[in-house]
Amino acid sequence: MLDDVTALIASGVTPPSGNTGVQFTRPLPTPRVVLPRLRPAAGVGVSVGWLSCTWVNLWPTVSAFTDWAAAFVGELVPSGRRWRGYESVWMGEHGVMVGARVRPAADGESCPLELHLDIPATVLEAMTQEALYALLEVVCQARNITRCDVTLDDWMKVQTPLGLEELTSGGPDPYALNKEHLVTRAEQSDYRRSKGPTGGDTWYLGATSGLARLRVYDKARESAGEVDAIRWELQLRGDRAKDAVLALFYDSLHRGGVAALPEVMGEWAASQVVRFVDFRDRSQDSNVSRCDRLGWFVALVLNAEKARPVVVKPPLTIERLHDYAERALPSLLATLADSARLIAGVSPEGWLLGMLVDGRRKRSPRHLLALSAAGIGPVDLHA
Repeated sequence: MLDDVTALIASGVTPPSGNTGVQFTRPLPTPRVVLPRLRPAAGVGVSVGWLSCTWVNLWPTVSAFTDWAAAFVGELVPSGRRWRGYESVWMGEHGVMVGARVRPAADGESCPLELHLDIPATVLEAMTQEALYALLEVVCQARNITRCDVTLDDWMKVQTPLGLEELTSGGPDPYALNKEHLVTRAEQSDYRRSKGPTGGDTWYLGATSGLARLRVYDKARESAGEVDAIRWELQLRGDRAKDAVLALFYDSLHRGGVAALPEVMGEWAASQVVRFVDFRDRSQDSNVSRCDRLGWFVALVLNAEKARPVVVKPPLTIERLHDYAERALPSLLATLADSARLIAGVSPEGWLLGMLVDGRRKRSPRHLLALSAAGIGPVDLHA
């Protein structure tokens, strides 16, 4: 027994001092340091913050679709859960979701395959402009584009959520909307003041289930300082979402294709926001179009028009991958390898080699970007 205790202490673990479990004496892992994102030259960064779309009968099989999608969103793995009425569901990194089902067929026709894809901002922002353009080209062929988020990150902080609340608040009534400087078709019932404990955390305009809803909030607080900007996040649904995606792609196509996407995207993002909300001095004239736009909103919109798409550095780095693997994977891999002969009929070494080959085949563009950023490459996705 004494030898067992000595061995535990030597390994960095002491016996429990009570009934709270084992006490670890070795130092805890150092918390990950969040590096701030580089500020864009224009003071505003623009991006597509979310895409949801549905195709019908465009792909012959689910595997053909997932092979295509993996080039943009990374590996997709089957999930046993139901999602939005889809019984066949695949999941990817950062919340990517795919749903598939066979629709009822008309007389004399084969059953069409319906496929739905959700791509969140984290994945879209990591795409190169070439990848985003190629993705949009196929999204435009979707039968339904159900959601598209337009994101402006204002690094100049020309206006804050608290400032917007003071500018548009109708007084003590939390749902009253003062339109003295606000131009919008949103109804008063669609307005919500900040729900934060100290006020000014988020400013909402638009119904939750409406075709358009705007959220303005301090992104620095949400991202722990990574994005030190005020985020304007316009969520579009239904026809508004489809119109926005088609406008972005076809404007780029007509102005030179993928090379024109950065220039078009800033103008597109600014126009989508102004189409939903504008800030003018409405006391000047009964015709709103002749009223001067407020100075801070002029600065936001003009800088947004000059902005370029946000392309973040790969969220993974080789150093972070190695740090995670050294802390979390050795015991798991050793256990799986030692049981491989019983479960899979191969040696531990053969199982590990098979995992390496399969992993190289399935790794996502994020992993390739991490290799490229470390100066390793070019690397073939299926090498």
